[in-house]
Amino acid sequence: KGASMLTPVGAGPNVARCGSFPENIEIQFTGSGIDTGGGIFSSAASTCTNTTTGRIFDLKSTDTYQNGDAVFIETDSFTPVLNPATCVSTNTQAVPFRVAGGTGVYAGATGQGRFHLASNEPSCNGLAVPARVSFEGVLQLAQ
Repeated sequence: KGASMLTPVGAGPNVARCGSFPENIEIQFTGSGIDTGGGIFSSAASTCTNTTTGRIFDLKSTDTYQNGDAVFIETDSFTPVLNPATCVSTNTQAVPFRVAGGTGVYAGATGQGRFHLASNEPSCNGLAVPARVSFEGVLQLAQ
């Protein structure tokens, strides 16, 4: 179990990964969090977003712990829903993720889980604040 914050740091076309531009863009994030398995970590994440539908797809994150070891995370696609009264977008049901290996002690790790996202929509209220992610899952180290 754990939680993290992610802040967008860049966005633009990546046709090879995300498909046609301007309908699809790639967004990069940095952040940090904490979980019960490894403690404090920093995150470097990126995703593709369909600017017409809001669908988020090919989201990948590298979570690096204080000892330098990292876990690679990949998620299913999802479409957050905006509450125009609060300017907050959230997923309507838990989004599945997979552990796709890592480095150091996490090399060859597997596992799965689910997460929830809450993010402010700057076009709604003009505020840029980090997105919040809460998650739970199982991490299995390679034998």
